[in-house]
Amino acid sequence: MNECTWARRSACVAVWLGSVGLYGCGTSDTGQDAAAPDDFRHAYVLSSASADVSRDIQETHAGNDLKGSEAYVPSSAVSSSTSPHGWTPQQFQAAYNVPLTQQDSKPSGYGIKVAIITAYHYGNMQSDLNAWASHFSQRPITLNIINQAGNITNSSWALQGNIAVQMVSTVSPGATIYVIEAKSVSQTDIRTAIQTAVSLGVNIVSMPFGADETFTEGSQAYLFSSARVVWIAASGDATTPSFPATYADVIAVGGTTLSSVNPFIETAWVDAGAGMSIVERMPSYQMIPAVQQRNTTAYRSVPDVAFSADPQFGAQIYASVVGGWFVVGGTSVSTAFFTGVVASANAARKSRNLPLLTSVTSQGVSLQDSLYNLMSTNGGPTNSTVLNDVVNGTAGEGSYSAGSGYDIATGLGSLNVQEFIDYMATQ
Repeated sequence: MNECTWARRSACVAVWLGSVGLYGCGTSDTGQDAAAPDDFRHAYVLSSASADVSRDIQETHAGNDLKGSEAYVPSSAVSSSTSPHGWTPQQFQAAYNVPLTQQDSKPSGYGIKVAIITAYHYGNMQSDLNAWASHFSQRPITLNIINQAGNITNSSWALQGNIAVQMVSTVSPGATIYVIEAKSVSQTDIRTAIQTAVSLGVNIVSMPFGADETFTEGSQAYLFSSARVVWIAASGDATTPSFPATYADVIAVGGTTLSSVNPFIETAWVDAGAGMSIVERMPSYQMIPAVQQRNTTAYRSVPDVAFSADPQFGAQIYASVVGGWFVVGGTSVSTAFFTGVVASANAARKSRNLPLLTSVTSQGVSLQDSLYNLMSTNGGPTNSTVLNDVVNGTAGEGSYSAGSGYDIATGLGSLNVQEFIDYMATQ
C-alpha cells in the first residue's frame, strides 16, 4: 500500500500486520486494494499491557485522515483472566448484567439472524472463535461466512471480523451469525455486502466501521430501508462521527471507559466519535427536550448509546492472524457488543410472538423510539434500571462532556442488558 504514510511516535516493535505494513516492518497483503478517500475504515484500536497506551503510530492513508491512529501492540497480560487491562467475556457479562439464557432455557439470541459486515477474506475466523470460546468456557457459534473477496486477504480486517464475532458471542451465544466478507472497503463493495445481508433475511446488520460524511451520502439511504432490520454502526474513534452511524435509521454506538466491573465504574471514552452530523437533519426521535437541551443544532447527534471501548480496559480477543491474544478497544467492540444485546432483545420478543424490532423509524416497532422514550422531559432517565447514565468524561477527542441524562458524548449511556431485554419485551 504505497499510498500509506506513517508518522512513527515510537520505535518499531517486532509485530507485523502484513495487510498494512504496520510499523514499517512489512509489505502489503497480496491483492489488497489501495484505499480511496470514501473507503470504509474499521473502528478499533489495540492496547499494550502498559499503563501508557498512547497512540504509537499515526496513519494517513491515500490522503485521507483515518480519524485517529492505531496502536497495534500485543498485550502480555491477556493470558491472565484477571488482567485489569483486558476484560474477559464473563466480566463484560457481569458489568452489563447479560443473561446467557432466555426464559425458555435456550441460549440468548436464539432464532435471531445477525449479519456482520467486514472486508476481505479470513479463513481462520471459525477456528479463532472456537479457541476463544474454549479458553473462556463460552458456547462457540457456528459461523456462516459469505466470501465475496475470493483470496484477497487483509490482516487488519481479519482482526476486525474476529472482534465482531467474539463480542456478539459474548452476549448472544444462540444467535445465527452471517459474516459477509466484502471484496474490499470501497463504497461499492461494502454496498454489495449490505445488500447480500438483506437478501439473507437477517434481523440485524452490524457495521463496526465507518467513513467520512459527504454531502452526497443521502443517495445511499435506500441501503437502510428494510423495515425488518435493525441497522447498527460504529460512531468511530475520532473527533467527529462517521457515516453510516450518522444516518437517522441506523443506531449509532459510541464508546466508554469501563474502568471497573465491581463496583461498576463507566465514563465517556475520550477517543470515541461523537458530535453532530454535517448532513443528516435531526430525526423525530431526537426532537425531545432531553436531547434538545444538549443539541441545539438542527442536525442528528451521535451516538445513541455507548459501551466499553477504551483499549486501556478493552476486551480480550483471540486472532491467530496476528499471533494470538490481544486486548482490543474502539467502537468496533462496543458496536459488536450492542449487536448482541439487540439480538437477545429480539429473541425475547420472538419467544412472546411479538414483531421483531426495526431501526427504520417510519416502520414497525422502532428501537430508537423505545430507547429515547426512556428519557424524561427534563433530561434525566425515567428508568434507571435500564439505562446506565454515564456522567463523567469526554468524547470526540475531548470535544463533548458527559453529564446527567442524555449527552452528546455517550448519548443515552449504556444499558443494563437484562433490564433492557425485559423492557423491550413489553414494547
